[in-house]
Amino acid sequence: MRRFPHPVMASFIALAMVLGAGNPAVGQAANSSVTRGQWILRLSPGPQYASSTRFLLIFKIPLYPQVAAWLEDANGNFIDTIYVTKKAAKRSFYSAPASGRPEALPVWYHRQPEQQRSVDAVTGATSIGPFEFHSTVGESLSPGRYVVFLEINSSYDYNDRYTRSNSGVNGQPSLIYRAEIQVGRGPSTAVFVPIGTGSVDGSDGLIHSGLEGITTALRLLTRAEIEYRGD
Repeated sequence: MRRFPHPVMASFIALAMVLGAGNPAVGQAANSSVTRGQWILRLSPGPQYASSTRFLLIFKIPLYPQVAAWLEDANGNFIDTIYVTKKAAKRSFYSAPASGRPEALPVWYHRQPEQQRSVDAVTGATSIGPFEFHSTVGESLSPGRYVVFLEINSSYDYNDRYTRSNSGVNGQPSLIYRAEIQVGRGPSTAVFVPIGTGSVDGSDGLIHSGLEGITTALRLLTRAEIEYRGD
């Protein structure tokens, strides 16, 4: 003879089933559509990566590029900074105004939201050799396609197009690289490709397409890549 549960017990079981169905922690992992992982930025310096300038025609000052890398979604929404050099983040440039040098990394300066201006966790000293930086920013992401931008700029990088008289301290404008990366299909690596430049005077955050007039700035790096290690 089949026994049926007591009416009170039956009500309790039914309630537990309803609560369990509405709580993803019961019977399945919460946020199962979210992937977690780590970003790895690798830069290989080129022949123009290290340079120098003279101060008062006597003192020789070594120069290394300022760099920023950041993550955006496929619709162009800024997500987070992956890496930025310390001087650029702190705006602590030698012999610069209090506002820093907006022309150093104008695209990154303009694109990062005000509430995300604190970037201590992803700030590092400028490397003088091959470079690898690990970051966990934006670690909880929905699977899909993402875009990583890299901006690099070296001061006093003059040429026939960008001279002292028309480009100030900057010389050639910041160079913008782009890479697409897939999240949610295991590890993924992409190589950055140069797509344009930033503003010469830092007045806007636009990416000016094309590389006309850019010479030595294209030799700051020989290779740049971004890797995502995750689910």
